[in-house]
Amino acid sequence: MKNIEMLWKDNGVKIHDNVKIAGQVYITDYTALKSADGQRSLEARGVKQINDSYEQFGICSAPIVVKKKNKYIVVDGQNRIEVAKRRKWSIICSLVECNCSINELMIILNTTQNNWKLSNYLNNGIVYHQNPDYILLSELWNDTGIPLCSLYELFSYGETARIRKNLFEKGTWKVTTRDFALKVIDYVEKINKYITFSYKTNFIRAFAKCVEHDGFDINHFITQLKRFPNHIHDSGDKVTGHRAVIHKIYNNCTLSENQITLDV
Repeated sequence: MKNIEMLWKDNGVKIHDNVKIAGQVYITDYTALKSADGQRSLEARGVKQINDSYEQFGICSAPIVVKKKNKYIVVDGQNRIEVAKRRKWSIICSLVECNCSINELMIILNTTQNNWKLSNYLNNGIVYHQNPDYILLSELWNDTGIPLCSLYELFSYGETARIRKNLFEKGTWKVTTRDFALKVIDYVEKINKYITFSYKTNFIRAFAKCVEHDGFDINHFITQLKRFPNHIHDSGDKVTGHRAVIHKIYNNCTLSENQITLDV
């Protein structure tokens, strides 16, 4: 049986300035489906959750596809499609037409539904946008083991969180503070011998604020870590708590002219 399109009356329903639902397509031939470039990889956990949902309820929401020549490009719902394919079931997909690129539509859908992780946007920036700054970020993430969110914050340190997030999701994020980021990474690796939790995201956020201080001396800080190991403790998820610990260790038993007031 061939795939069957069921188009809606009056040329479909417009749901956004750039998007309209043209109808539905009944998929029996899965070779007609193609994952959108930059799409996130299938995750075993997501596939299992959908499979369990099928087992319990027997239904699921329709995946979203865009027709391009003789293929249906999957922009949302690849886990649902994967489960149906494994079960040798047919599946109905919503057929959408858009005035934006397929990649932009995919990002809009997944941003709205909060389906994507930072690593998914990283992959999209590499595969679809071929952005060299995303490639650099990926290499450093793999090489250092420092959390991805910390790296992308450090390399665009001057941006607000909202602007940084928006740019990263669109694939247009750029490295703007390379030297500062590399310095913080170097310091974090050096102090990890003494502060075993130095790779934690909120510690790095706190530490970066300290490194940003003009008078910060990493050699003095390492000396202090060696002198006062009992003052080292993990403040958990509180950035201010980590900054307070760093401030205390850095200035403890230090001549007043060598002390600095860190942002705590």
